Amino acid sequence: MSARRLHTACAVSALALTLGGCVAAAIPVVAGGAILSAHEHRAPRANAAAASTSAAESPMAHGATGGTAAGDPSRATTPFQPFIDYALAETARHPTDDRRRSAILADPGTLQPVTTDCSILPPAVLIDLDPAGGALDIAALASDTALAQALEDLRAQDVEVFWISATSAGEAGTLRTRLRETGLDPAGRDPLLLMRRPGDRKQLRRKELSRTHCVAAIAGDERADFDELYAYLKEPAAASALEALIDRGWFLVPTPPETKED
Repeated sequence: MSARRLHTACAVSALALTLGGCVAAAIPVVAGGAILSAHEHRAPRANAAAASTSAAESPMAHGATGGTAAGDPSRATTPFQPFIDYALAETARHPTDDRRRSAILADPGTLQPVTTDCSILPPAVLIDLDPAGGALDIAALASDTALAQALEDLRAQDVEVFWISATSAGEAGTLRTRLRETGLDPAGRDPLLLMRRPGDRKQLRRKELSRTHCVAAIAGDERADFDELYAYLKEPAAASALEALIDRGWFLVPTPPETKED
């Protein structure tokens, strides 16, 4: 372990002693009614779809998939490459010399692109496995050599890869096996953020993660994968200031590969 990583690990261990319990994250009601309260009866997914750009509509999704990665002509590129490159650049900065911020909103209710301060927390990235408006089909996850190689680049720089899904934690073993079989997590060591109990939410898991790691970048195929506020917006334009985070911490990419039915 390098002196830099040892310093960070020791500091995080000390910090962990002061943290405890789960983080309860609730979307507040913003002045002017930009966000619905949790008690208003509106279909969150329908609004999320209206407020989100699907991977097919995202410029990121139209990147070449058969080209070569920057600096290495022997490797195929992936729509995830900008996500990977951004995370590598951010995590290369020394936490005590250059202030780092995460991709997690500090106060979602303000609808402003202000993210949490990472301090000396260890670096990580988060990949959402659920397709927009749907749920993960574990058996449908397929191999993707380019993405697998890109993720290895992150792990080689001590960046931890987290996978998140609305799937029950009871399926953790099945999902871990599938990620290993596809080569997306060949060692079977990446942490999984799954739902542990009725009423659990991805928002809670993201907030908990932000207390232990510096989440440099989040990859998802809709904006609700970055923060659940998008599921409660009455007017998508109310969150226009948050567009500054697209490609700067938030990356719209296709859902990780799925097998195609004949």
